[in-house]
Amino acid sequence: MGHSAVIIGAGIGGLSTARALKRHGWSVTVLEQAAALPTSGTMLGMWPAAMKALADIGIDAPSRTDGWAHIAASARTRLWTPAGRTLLTAPGGADVNLVSRPALLAALARDIDITFNTQVIDPGQLDDAELVVGADGTFSRTRQRMFGDRFHARSLGAVAWRGTVKGAVAGYGETWAPGALFGITPAGPDATNWYACIRASQTFEGPHLVHIVDQFGYWHRGVRELIDRIEENTVLHHGLFEAPKLRRFITGNTVLVGDAAHAMAPFLGRGACEAIVDGATLGRSMAQATSVKAGLALFDHERRARTRRLVLASHLMGQFAMMDTGSGIRNAAVGTVGRLVKPRPRRDPTLPRR
Repeated sequence: MGHSAVIIGAGIGGLSTARALKRHGWSVTVLEQAAALPTSGTMLGMWPAAMKALADIGIDAPSRTDGWAHIAASARTRLWTPAGRTLLTAPGGADVNLVSRPALLAALARDIDITFNTQVIDPGQLDDAELVVGADGTFSRTRQRMFGDRFHARSLGAVAWRGTVKGAVAGYGETWAPGALFGITPAGPDATNWYACIRASQTFEGPHLVHIVDQFGYWHRGVRELIDRIEENTVLHHGLFEAPKLRRFITGNTVLVGDAAHAMAPFLGRGACEAIVDGATLGRSMAQATSVKAGLALFDHERRARTRRLVLASHLMGQFAMMDTGSGIRNAAVGTVGRLVKPRPRRDPTLPRR
């Protein structure tokens, strides 16, 4: 007799888990409260571990067409002050794979049966299932049922705007200011991602472009020129939250994945990647183990400590980037590092030494 699982949530973590379990012979039911998968969203950077996990769950090269982009390693990124002073220039590193959120979800959902318009108010109703996967996001009801109301998502006291504009730009990187930052990243050959963040106790009412101009419209030319290309109907806005530290990701036959387990600040760009790795790891763990209990224990051992370190690192990066007191000292230190690591012009070996 085959195994069966119920997955709460058809986001990146839930669908990655569904694909992984299905590839290992499980029967999977996915319950999603929305009416359909989203059709809008920004580009997501896929780190190498996420690319490997995607391959493990059957998202191979032929599937990565529309909505995917590849950025060569030659592109440099910079760190600026709002006045436009360059603090740091980072040389090109590894190639970057990008995918739009809708394209990624569509690829993950292929051949997966999803029941939409289904909200699981009480995850306890699913206790009879062989395996229950809580993939219900940052404000997970499954997490609160497992551990109590005090384990709700914690506000980071910051809000973000983000979106995509048409066309490439001359320079990518981030601009840091006390209590604020603005980032510009590639989104393929003909588009550019942007994101902006400020410390704030609550979100802003739309329209949002006026708030973006108020906060960042006096910053350096690169930021101003990008803001001029933003269309109001493309702006996404939300508060920033992170998951509490959990003693475990499992209780009985229930397990948390993705943001339900380890929602993190966006400053390292790892949230979607880690949700994919969760799914692939859970599928592999269940296939290797002799029982559901043993498989869940293996998953918890592999993923909890690693993701907790990323939650902390993302939190600290945000504090560092938007620090108020001491930002001048920070800028001086970063600038010094930038000068020390600045690549020197290569000497022509045919010329005599002085």
